[in-house]
Amino acid sequence: MALRDPYREYVNPLSRRVRDAREKAGLSQGELARQAGVHPTYISHVENDRRALGEDALARVAQVLGVSVAYLLDGEQAPDYRSAESALVEARRLSRMGEARAAADVLAQVDVSALDVDAAARVGLAHAEALDLAGDLEGSVDALERLCVRLMDAHRYRQAAYAAMRIVMALTEIADLHRAVSRGEALLAQLPASVAGSDEVVRLESTIIWAYIARGDATYARYRGRQLLAHTRQHGSARAVSSVHWNLAFVDDALGDPDAALAQLESAIALAGSDEIDRDLPRLRLDRAFLLVSVEPPRAAEALADLDAAQTALEVGESQIELARADSVRSRAWLLLDDAAMAQQYATRAVELLREGVRRDSASAHEALGDAMLAQRARPEAVKEYRSAAELLDMISSGRSAAVLWRRIGDRLRVAGDEDERVVEAYGRALAAAGIRGVLPPPPRV
Repeated sequence: MALRDPYREYVNPLSRRVRDAREKAGLSQGELARQAGVHPTYISHVENDRRALGEDALARVAQVLGVSVAYLLDGEQAPDYRSAESALVEARRLSRMGEARAAADVLAQVDVSALDVDAAARVGLAHAEALDLAGDLEGSVDALERLCVRLMDAHRYRQAAYAAMRIVMALTEIADLHRAVSRGEALLAQLPASVAGSDEVVRLESTIIWAYIARGDATYARYRGRQLLAHTRQHGSARAVSSVHWNLAFVDDALGDPDAALAQLESAIALAGSDEIDRDLPRLRLDRAFLLVSVEPPRAAEALADLDAAQTALEVGESQIELARADSVRSRAWLLLDDAAMAQQYATRAVELLREGVRRDSASAHEALGDAMLAQRARPEAVKEYRSAAELLDMISSGRSAAVLWRRIGDRLRVAGDEDERVVEAYGRALAAAGIRGVLPPPPRV
């Protein structure tokens, strides 16, 4: 049975909202009074409903707290708040229907300047997510950058660290790897020591390590990751330690040690807990499934079991990107189990889910569909899918991950019997993405 809070029950709602906003901002009553230019005891009297806020003082207090005057007066019943909530509901509906661009347009119309920083953060994150789903990753980064500035200014450092993590993820996704690393490090340096070791900051640093891996700095990433793991084991939560193990799995995979990568993921899964609805756990299972179809010998049946365990939570999360990624891995697993028709079904669905925007996952989905077609001796159809994958890769910047994908596409085009010029071009792109220049001779036929 919940205990009654006499303060909340009897105090004026404006007084309560001032106190709540002050505590969220991490300010003492004296600090708020000083920054708002009022007497040191004034805020105490306001919060205890012994003084009213005059119009000028109300505006100054609202500015310091990072909230609107309308919020202090009317709370979430203020027209701007109700409008923002309606926009969030409509955007969720549109996203579920696969209309991510329309969802982003709805959220772009919300006047976040009229909202307090926490409400603005909910809108900003939803807007960035919709742009991400629509394939506009640069737009998503811009939205997150604006949000990050506001959160930093309002001393919401943990939320700012989360927004910064999303910035690094998006920049890594579009393979703007130098920017991902430099921007991530710059944002990390802006966070105060008081939040070091928190889940959000550890996840930010783990994501920066992931960007180093994608850039090809795997040895440095392993060194940095081990340092972070040692520090987080001492000062962080189990969830934070899980996040570091998760990213160290990518380091070990990049260094050619898939068994060590799987061991890191096992540690991450064990620390993540047992709640399948927790978003981290299904994503960990998805990454484990990907590794299981990549190791030698492949463990396709185990990969499918992991995907089955994660499927419900992935569907609840409604991320088309993660659902498509799962379908691509399922396609590869079924192909390893000699069921090309089932592999084609899942790869086709992955391609459809990622029809909007340009991303590496789209290229991987087309590659998986090409593999399924090739296994059914449909060479022209396979070549068409491999070429689609190549066209998508052509719009992605250089980096280790792009180089690996280009090399695989070259191999597939060669086996499918495509023109020598296209095969050579794919191999050349792989070398260029890895930073190696030169001219390749035509590959031998098999």
